[in-house]
Amino acid sequence: MRFLLALFAGAIYPLGFEPYSLWPITFLSLVLLFGLIQSSVGRSLPFLICFAIGKNLIGVSWVYHSIHVFGHAEPYLAGFIVCLFVLILSAFYIPAGMISDYLSRQPRSSHFQLVLFATTLSFTEWLLTWALSGFPWLFAGHSVLDMPLSSLVPVFGSLGVGWIVFCCCSSLYLLVTERRLVYLLIAGLPWLMSLMLYPVEWVKDTGEYRVALVQANIDQDKKWLHNERNRNFTKHLDLSLDHWEADLVIWPEAAITLFGSEAQNALALLDRIAQESNTSFISGIPTIDSLGAGATMTNNSLVAVGNGEGVYSKIHLVPFGEFVPFESALRGLIGFFDLPMSSMSEGAPGQENLQLTLGGSLISAAPAICYEVAYGETLRRRSIGSSLIVNVSNDAWFGETNGPWQHLQIARVRALENGRPLLRATNNGVTAVIDKTGKIVEALPQFEPGVLSTSVTFTSGRTPYSYLGDWPVLVLILLFLLWGYKTRDP
Repeated sequence: MRFLLALFAGAIYPLGFEPYSLWPITFLSLVLLFGLIQSSVGRSLPFLICFAIGKNLIGVSWVYHSIHVFGHAEPYLAGFIVCLFVLILSAFYIPAGMISDYLSRQPRSSHFQLVLFATTLSFTEWLLTWALSGFPWLFAGHSVLDMPLSSLVPVFGSLGVGWIVFCCCSSLYLLVTERRLVYLLIAGLPWLMSLMLYPVEWVKDTGEYRVALVQANIDQDKKWLHNERNRNFTKHLDLSLDHWEADLVIWPEAAITLFGSEAQNALALLDRIAQESNTSFISGIPTIDSLGAGATMTNNSLVAVGNGEGVYSKIHLVPFGEFVPFESALRGLIGFFDLPMSSMSEGAPGQENLQLTLGGSLISAAPAICYEVAYGETLRRRSIGSSLIVNVSNDAWFGETNGPWQHLQIARVRALENGRPLLRATNNGVTAVIDKTGKIVEALPQFEPGVLSTSVTFTSGRTPYSYLGDWPVLVLILLFLLWGYKTRDP
């Protein structure tokens, strides 16, 4: 029954995230998890695995839509692949369970168990930012966007705020069970700190600019068909027709699906229109680079023309969507392993930001293609010296599921962490302009073609998180684990 309760706690955990944003339920799920671990000290691993399975089964099951609908996998096969994906993500909790059980072999104080809980779960989230290419999704720190604790995000980042959330939840459980004032103080201190930080302005405004974000709502089934490519381009061009007076026009990820000379001609036309309109223009487009001896590589890229310049190629590729792991064994088995454009190459590290000339000023734009926006450390480095973040995406793969809304929430976190406005142009939603505080200025409805035309204020300066990154919480994790190891009984 306790394992079922752990599974239930994991299943309700995603309700604190978009599109529900019921953050007290996420806090309750973590309180339940800590209580279960406390009820059987030394057996954390099975509880954490059950929690993780419930969390991922409910939280990221939206991948079923892309596998079944666009990968043309039968329901039973799509369900099997989703379950396998859930188990792989849940396996990231195994190190946390093993560490927790190892350090709890001897009786430990409630204080120790509290910090151990926060430390091992934060360690798990850190693993998810890089191991096996990473999948930094549904982090506890993402759930605080629409509550007072959000003012801690520019200071500690989502990983650090997650550690604080874990401490708050475990201290709430201990407050109820042990009725000691110290746990009320531990749970309440972050809220007091967030209220003190609420009026602080970490960055300064540098100017207001007019932007136009195009959402063409191209049918994913038709997007990469050869006879549809010119229609796709024309549709984006027609939607942009009345918006070239904006300072910056943005098309979404792979909005241009042309190749070779056709792609060059399309970019030349857009460059001419943008220059005549005195506008900067950015669009997603596949680019092909020569490797010599007739070999080429295809990148998922962003290109800036008109009053902008630069090319950025995506670094964090989506497994199976943009590349197929173990390609020689899997390619051709089922349609899911042969999705269009699933043979992409990752961009080179150390690429420059896109450069825009707006109002006579040279402005750096930090690019993020699709789920690259989930990688906090990558966006932190790119945001240094920039004035805005440009995130383009195509969430049509996930239909009317929670995936696009969770994606939007993560984008809001990146804006808040770095004190930068974020312009998010997508194929079919959710296209939005997000300000430096992570709040949505304006957004377009999903599944409708349109253009989001509005003003946005760019910023300069840096937040504390921009300077420190995740190092404070990583050092804290390391020091605590070393101390726990040194103080255990032989």
